[in-house]
Amino acid sequence: MASINSFADIVQDWETLLAALRERPELLPILETERLDLDKVLAEVRSLKARQEAQTAGRQELTQQIKAEVVHGKAVAIAIRAVAKGKLGHRNERLVQFRVAPVRRRPRKPVQPPPIDPVDPEKSSVGSEKQPGS
Repeated sequence: MASINSFADIVQDWETLLAALRERPELLPILETERLDLDKVLAEVRSLKARQEAQTAGRQELTQQIKAEVVHGKAVAIAIRAVAKGKLGHRNERLVQFRVAPVRRRPRKPVQPPPIDPVDPEKSSVGSEKQPGS
């Protein structure tokens, strides 16, 4: 899937991922630690973003903290997707809910018979060639 870089897209991606986890209770026991971690990171990023928008002086420091939390959150999201893929199977269509592309079979190409060459009368006449020495 495509890379997500804007703050709003990242937050929306994480919210979608957490919603997908809530809809799949069979994955919760395995991913509870990661879900709580991503929930915490999401709350921290939102808090830092709100502080960043309220302040103008310490903006650079807050921007660096936001970037660090985003990197951490991306790593947790990758871990959640990897476990979901392992638990559900790499061909399961429900992976789309976690923004993971399932492995799909490629359609077979139709077998085409080789083209038939029409018989060329000039090439097929055996006796019309001149023999050497005649």
